[in-house]
Amino acid sequence: MSARAAAVAAGMVVALVAIGGTAWTAAGAAPRGVAPGAAPPSLPQDGAGDGTVTISAGAAGHPAARLVLERVQLYFDAVNGRDHETWARVVSPERAEQQPREVWLDGVGSTIDGTIRVDRIDPAPGGGVVALVRFVSVQDPSDGPPGLQVGRICWQAAYPMAGSPPRMLVGDAGGVLGAPC
Repeated sequence: MSARAAAVAAGMVVALVAIGGTAWTAAGAAPRGVAPGAAPPSLPQDGAGDGTVTISAGAAGHPAARLVLERVQLYFDAVNGRDHETWARVVSPERAEQQPREVWLDGVGSTIDGTIRVDRIDPAPGGGVVALVRFVSVQDPSDGPPGLQVGRICWQAAYPMAGSPPRMLVGDAGGVLGAPC
């Protein structure tokens, strides 16, 4: 093989590896539907942070974004304001029935939520959507959930929503992950 042919072959191998590596990296660089530049909010030094719900660039492009944002804001406003009536209008009727006002208030305890962001909105099986939401809660450690009784928790939750207006199907422990932060 001539030096020229070897140089061309080496150049093609380098180009193919570069193209393949770039494609492979891009395919796994970010979850589908989330814009790469949509960085998550930074955590406040202490406390829960602002109670205003924000939305990622990727989620904002979803057709249901406005409704999802509105419902998530109502949900967290209800929790932070200890407003069971609003909370009961935002969650599924079954969930509201399981948690009458006194039970719900006992469960909410001293919790305040903030730094709330809708990261993704995906279609849900059978209709509706699933909103992937992250937030920070602060509370008296004794009000934390079993096994996570700390003063500040960073949460990631999947909230299915269905109906018109959409109601949140909260309460599935498998759809919520929390860790001290």
